[in-house]
Amino acid sequence: MLPLCLFSLSLVLLLSTLVSGFSSPNTQQPTVMNSLGADALKELVQEAAVQDTASTLDVTGILWLEHINLVVGSRPLAERFYLDILGFSKDKSKSFHVNLGQQQFHLAETGDPAQKVTGSIGLVVPSIDTVKQRLQEALAGDEFKDTLLAMDSTTKSDDTTLSITCPWGNRLHLYDATQEQATLQPTSDSPRKMVNMHATGGNYAPERMGIRGGNPGIRYIEIACPPQSTPAIASFYRNMLSCTVTTTTISSNRPAIAVCVGPGVHLAYVEDDNLSQDAISAMEGVHLCIYVNGFKNLYDRLKTRNLIWTNPRFTHLDSCDTWEEAMESRTLRFKDIVDLSTGEKLLEVEHETRPMRHGQYLKVPFYEPK
Repeated sequence: MLPLCLFSLSLVLLLSTLVSGFSSPNTQQPTVMNSLGADALKELVQEAAVQDTASTLDVTGILWLEHINLVVGSRPLAERFYLDILGFSKDKSKSFHVNLGQQQFHLAETGDPAQKVTGSIGLVVPSIDTVKQRLQEALAGDEFKDTLLAMDSTTKSDDTTLSITCPWGNRLHLYDATQEQATLQPTSDSPRKMVNMHATGGNYAPERMGIRGGNPGIRYIEIACPPQSTPAIASFYRNMLSCTVTTTTISSNRPAIAVCVGPGVHLAYVEDDNLSQDAISAMEGVHLCIYVNGFKNLYDRLKTRNLIWTNPRFTHLDSCDTWEEAMESRTLRFKDIVDLSTGEKLLEVEHETRPMRHGQYLKVPFYEPK
């Protein structure tokens, strides 16, 4: 039997090993991350984008992922993190919105526990090196010492990706738009400019991580899901929302799918044997704002399965209990993703869903790269 002092030392070493992938002076215990990883997710969404384009030049179903809505623990710290470290721009409205390219994070300090995505969020930023420098300076100070802010300590100086944890435990994978642009080598030598730009290696090539021609933005949102659930989730998005869905074999022990939610933008659902109820609860209330084709038909399909839902937190904005309410609000919401063959609830992800005739469709938020 080990002496108490040796047992304590062994325990400390074990805990240090478990968290050694991230460097942080912070005192909070990091939450367990279920992410497939920056490289595997990059491969997944690139493969999906190529398959999306090969199958159809139309974006069916979900046309655009506009924003993700998250509750944060502190507005001042959130502004410091998103604006000063990550380089988002503060929206010109009075709302607590921060912008990256043509997409947004809608943030709120409500007094409730901060929300955490079960997987990760993939962001394309102008410069990894710039973000890394700002992050290192922040970690060297005391401002974030009691938070979960951390940087992957395995990141090398020449890497084009950077994985970090936000002050409240969300895993973010960052990709460098500028470095990607510098390495473009179009494979086509057509006399037609648009052929070259859309060919592999071109400015508009489907395999690019940058959004719509290499710009910053939200490239993907990864959501952990229960084992053996991805086929049913894929069926839900294909049949209820008419989305293009790619199934991957990138990780044999972690089946995954990528749902197209706009040109070169995806939701990645990744099976996780270790998905805990605590992680599921921490994501409850997170919502995604999307624009869709066939708004009325989607409403009817969801209504038939009793999936239409009015969020009581946002009744000052919209309601959708009846078609008349949804039509007047230009919004419907649903949060349960179900197995269409059995009706079993698979997981919960709120979708704030808008038609193309919503007044904010194709809006261009204020954004200045930094």
